[in-house]
Amino acid sequence: MGYHVVDPSDVEPAPDRPSTQRPIADHVGLDRVAVNRYEIGPGERGPLAYHYHEEQEEVFYVAAGDLHVRTPDGEYVVEAGEFFVAEPDHPHLAYNPEDADRTVRAIAIGAPRVDDVHRYEPDP
Repeated sequence: MGYHVVDPSDVEPAPDRPSTQRPIADHVGLDRVAVNRYEIGPGERGPLAYHYHEEQEEVFYVAAGDLHVRTPDGEYVVEAGEFFVAEPDHPHLAYNPEDADRTVRAIAIGAPRVDDVHRYEPDP
């Protein structure tokens, strides 16, 4: 590996996602941490359905807009310049409401880089 300067516009979006996900970690070959840039338009949700991770800690940094995150404890509104942290076994769903006036731009960092995503089905 070595050093990299990455322009996110040079990273191809991941296919079949409900919003634009640019997998920065894949682009540069990182093995131990997942790093993704998201562009979530009004009415779009983040990359995954309501979910949780068994091991992975996940941190979202909001660069623009207001990211809404649904959790069993309630909804959080994360403003530009703020972080949202989801610890393992804590369900969350990131989205941008339909009535939002702009696209959310956020960076998500997850470690360790493991495929431990589990769908969360809240009680009715």
